[in-house]
Amino acid sequence: MTKVILNLCGIIINFGIPNNFFMRNETIENYLKTIYNLSKDNKAVVGNYQLAKKLDIKPSSVTESLRKLHELKYVVYEKSYGTRLTATGARLALNIVRRHRIWETYLAKELGFGWDEVHEIAEELEHVQNDKLIRKLSEILGNPNYDPHGDPIPDEKGKIKKSNFLNMTETKPGVHYRIVGVSDHSTTFLRYLEKNKLVIGAYILVKAIEEFDQSIIVHCAGKDLIITPKAAENVIVEGK
Repeated sequence: MTKVILNLCGIIINFGIPNNFFMRNETIENYLKTIYNLSKDNKAVVGNYQLAKKLDIKPSSVTESLRKLHELKYVVYEKSYGTRLTATGARLALNIVRRHRIWETYLAKELGFGWDEVHEIAEELEHVQNDKLIRKLSEILGNPNYDPHGDPIPDEKGKIKKSNFLNMTETKPGVHYRIVGVSDHSTTFLRYLEKNKLVIGAYILVKAIEEFDQSIIVHCAGKDLIITPKAAENVIVEGK
C-alpha cells in the first residue's frame, strides 16, 4: 500500500533535516516526534527511561542519540535533567506530527481504513517530506482540525487550534459529555472502545465515580459501563 501511494504521489523530497552520517533522517524524525508527544506539546521535560520505553530501545542507545540530537541543536539534553526540544526541533516535530495526522485522516476518510489501522501505516507515510503533497491531501480533506483519533492537526505554521477538552478522569457525575479523542492508539484499546460504542462523537453521561478505585460508571448507547482509571485517562471528552 505504501509503495503504491508513494508512486502515485511522486518523488520524496527531503527538506528541513539534513542528511547525517551517524543518524538516519527517519530516526531523527521518530525521536523528535516522540519527544514532542511525550512532552505534552513541548511543555514538559522528557526523561531517558520514558523515551526508551516508548521507542522500545535500550536506554544506552537513547542516551547516545540524544547527545547527537543535542549537537544538531534539535534538543537540549542534560543527563540528570532530561530532554526538551529547541525551537528548531519543535518546528520540525510539529511538521512530522502534521504529516502523520493528515495521512491518518486521509487513510480513514478516503481509503476506508479503520481508526485502529491507520496509525501503523501513517508511521511509514509520515516520512514522505513533500509540503505540496501534504497541502494537497489537507485540501482534499477540507483542511481538518482533528485526525480520526481526535488529535489536533497543526496547520502549516505549526499552530494548533485551542480547545477546552478534558480527560475523562476530570469529569463529574451527573454531567453529559461527548467523546472527542483518545490518547492511546493501540489496536487493543481502540477495539475495546469500539466494542463498547465509546467512539469519537459518542455521548456519555457520567453516573458515578467509585470512591474505592476511581472507576467511572457511564451510560452510553443505552447501557451502563464501568470504565477503569487506566482506560479513562486515555479518553478525551468535552462538555455537551
